[in-house]
Amino acid sequence: MIKRIELYVKQVICGEKKGFFAWIVKISLHPLSWLYRGLTVWRNFLYDRGWMRRYIPPVSLVISVGNIVAGGTGKTPVTLLLASAFYERFALSILSRGYRSKAEKLSMPVLLCEGQGPIFPASYCGDEPYLLAQRFPKATIIVGGDRKKASFLAAKAGAQVILLDDGLQHRRLARDFDIIVVDVRDPFGHGYFLPRGFLREDRHALARAHLIILNHIGDRDHFIDAKEKLKSFTSAPMVGAKGEVTAIKNLKDEPGDALNGKVVGMFCAIAHPNYFRQTLEQQGCQVVNEYILADHDEISERALAQFALASLKKGAHCLVCTEKDRVKLSDQLTIALPILWVQQELKITVGQEEWQAFLNQAMAKIV
Repeated sequence: MIKRIELYVKQVICGEKKGFFAWIVKISLHPLSWLYRGLTVWRNFLYDRGWMRRYIPPVSLVISVGNIVAGGTGKTPVTLLLASAFYERFALSILSRGYRSKAEKLSMPVLLCEGQGPIFPASYCGDEPYLLAQRFPKATIIVGGDRKKASFLAAKAGAQVILLDDGLQHRRLARDFDIIVVDVRDPFGHGYFLPRGFLREDRHALARAHLIILNHIGDRDHFIDAKEKLKSFTSAPMVGAKGEVTAIKNLKDEPGDALNGKVVGMFCAIAHPNYFRQTLEQQGCQVVNEYILADHDEISERALAQFALASLKKGAHCLVCTEKDRVKLSDQLTIALPILWVQQELKITVGQEEWQAFLNQAMAKIV
């Protein structure tokens, strides 16, 4: 029920639900939004003045990847891109909250991966940490809400580099660099703080960034327009990025058939399912059915089987999901339609020199 309410409120904020009741919901959320903003401003003021203490982990380099808007700006793809730059050369540790996972609720962080891939399933540690552990099996992946304790474990494991996934608001842990990811399709979270909008911090928080990645950039003109909207809030260098489909695979992680010309049923538990649908349509397939869950939600095998049958009746050839959803599925899953999943990689499309300069500056700190 809570997840249904959350999904409805999100649809109201995005303008997908209209009418008198939706208007009442918007009005009722304003006081909570003002309260959230006030608490956030006060907390940042205390950190900026040095009145709240920060923990400095005994590690050469700490980089935080975060955003000022809740959900779906592309933090984890940026973390993947950043990790690939350090993975082969340095002892790497990635700290992830494991949002909505069992591990997140524990008092002590969970060591998900210590050089040999994920130890626990995605249902326990969360979809994004599991994905990171699959991609970087030699890294140390630690899951939990307490980033101070997690960074202590990372240092104990011998990390030279800590990447803090979704770390902008976790100011208790000191970092050398802040990367802020901005979705250019909605840079300011519909203009309101949570829960009336999606802002987690005031746009002036962009001033804390050492690098800003503008995600979902179409071309250089698009990048210039997006950069213009932000330049009054920050002097940080900016680069443009865009996700690109790099592979289509089946549940055995083997190359799957191309999606072009296919009729598909789409299912996902991500922040912006409409983005994924656009990706599928750009690949040339026709989406005839959708099964949308809240971001990070578990996917029931029974519900998926029913969705497969319904999609089959609508003429679907297969079901398609994201890589983040695939990690939650059993390899032995048997339903009425085959499942394909889409692997995407973030590519720097504008500002490659600025990106490389940032990497060089960061690596210079590692001893």
